[in-house]
Amino acid sequence: MASRYDLICNVNGGSEHKIWRIKVRVIRLWRSSYFKDNNNKPMIELVVLDEQGGRIQCTVKSIHVYLFENSINEGNVYMLENLSVALNSGKYKPTMHEFRMFFKRETRVTLVEDSSIPLYGFSFVPFVEILNETKDDRRLVDVLGVVTGKGNLIEFKKEGKPCNYVVIELENIEGGLKLRCTLWEDYAFMFLKHLEDHPSESYVVVLQFAKMKNFKGSVGVSNTTYNSKLFINANIPEIEDFQMRLKSSDSQQGIQFSQLSDHASLTLEEEFLERGVYKSIADLKEVTQNSVFVTIGTVKDIESEYNWCYRACKKCSLGLKLDGSMFYCKKCVTHYSTFVTRYSIQLRVVDETDSASFILFDKEASNFLKIPAYELRTSYIAKGGDKNRHPEEIDSFKDKKFLFKVQVKIQDMESIVPYVISISRLCFEDNIIASFEKKYQIEEVALIQDNSELLSQFTESSDLLKILQVPFYRLEKTASNMDSSVIKVLDVDLAEYCGNASFDTPSKCKGEMHSEQTIVRVAVHGDEQSAKKLRKVIKEEKN
Repeated sequence: MASRYDLICNVNGGSEHKIWRIKVRVIRLWRSSYFKDNNNKPMIELVVLDEQGGRIQCTVKSIHVYLFENSINEGNVYMLENLSVALNSGKYKPTMHEFRMFFKRETRVTLVEDSSIPLYGFSFVPFVEILNETKDDRRLVDVLGVVTGKGNLIEFKKEGKPCNYVVIELENIEGGLKLRCTLWEDYAFMFLKHLEDHPSESYVVVLQFAKMKNFKGSVGVSNTTYNSKLFINANIPEIEDFQMRLKSSDSQQGIQFSQLSDHASLTLEEEFLERGVYKSIADLKEVTQNSVFVTIGTVKDIESEYNWCYRACKKCSLGLKLDGSMFYCKKCVTHYSTFVTRYSIQLRVVDETDSASFILFDKEASNFLKIPAYELRTSYIAKGGDKNRHPEEIDSFKDKKFLFKVQVKIQDMESIVPYVISISRLCFEDNIIASFEKKYQIEEVALIQDNSELLSQFTESSDLLKILQVPFYRLEKTASNMDSSVIKVLDVDLAEYCGNASFDTPSKCKGEMHSEQTIVRVAVHGDEQSAKKLRKVIKEEKN
């Protein structure tokens, strides 16, 4: 005769003497501690599932952990007998059951084989139900969708502790609704690593036991610290079925994996004074992985060797290549007859520690200049502007101090210039800049200084010029005071390292030499022949 057991839907707190017996699969197991007590082990929390899809939370209290910690594993099926019942009153509820269960000293745990109970027991909540929430809901939900957008990894400090998160956008199939999903800490790194290690046309995501959060009027979801479980293009029936429906859906052609703005809902104060992680320019150049930081600096020059605008795709903003009479987008794999003009301005930025090239793109450039790129380009061409220079309006950036939110993207650590620094947000409000300087105790420092030891004396014109490691604007300053018959210091041609700029696509100059090297071009004037020879001098930084 088959053993009898109770279904989760029938569990209640009616009888004190009732001995509950349930056959369940452990679909989630985690440890938590509500009190800092080094003498007790963290409690074990479980979410269990029965054959009819019922879910209930079970807890092993600290005093009983030693009895059961080696007897229960996530994914296994157990017969659990003699548990107590209490109201489900936790802060976040991984199940909607009215009650939860607690292990007792007398509880019996028996491992059983039963394939009739699902492995994961998902209970997906429609996007429309989440988006229609008007306040934070304490229940934890399961969501399923295809990734249509991704923000950058954001790093900041809260109460002195480093925090990290990335925002992604999920879309369902039927209604075309989009849901904001924030992945924190290990979940963020897991997602980004999967994208790096497993390139794919689409990414279907399941976030199980996610919490709903109303952030400035918009409801989204995020992982919790312990409960949540993340699946990305996993070989499970729910994701495989979604991928099949996605392929056959008319929306397949319309789904674009876009770059999300990191500051859609953040004020400038929040962005730069509360959440941003500050690094000086010298520190930015020591970064060894893709990161986002805030910094402060003064724009000393516009690097005119790189075009200030480019032909952009109307859908994805990537640079277009001229292909006959059409314009081709590599990302969209499509030819277009028209394009959108967007800004891509190379700024030379300095602070008291170093200098670097920052790339400023369309949105922030338009916000500062108060004129769209296409209007400025049309006006510039009408005035007969030199295509090798930039409009005078862009010079309004020069000699002005800004706060920058920048993304440092590593391209090749073995190259001379291993990174690209691009600006994702710009702040030019004096009061916020002053608060930033006060917070990080940034003092005004004379950026241009004479260096009497910059140049050595020569006995012959063929002698090799010895150059100390000094930012380029200082080299020009010092060299200008030298006898021009002895030496002439020329500007560095960064295009040699970054590729020739063209109007077809933004020039992604890597902005600066590696901090352990300084590269300049010099011409020694002793005779006419040697004056035509440009020598590269690389001085390795000596520790």
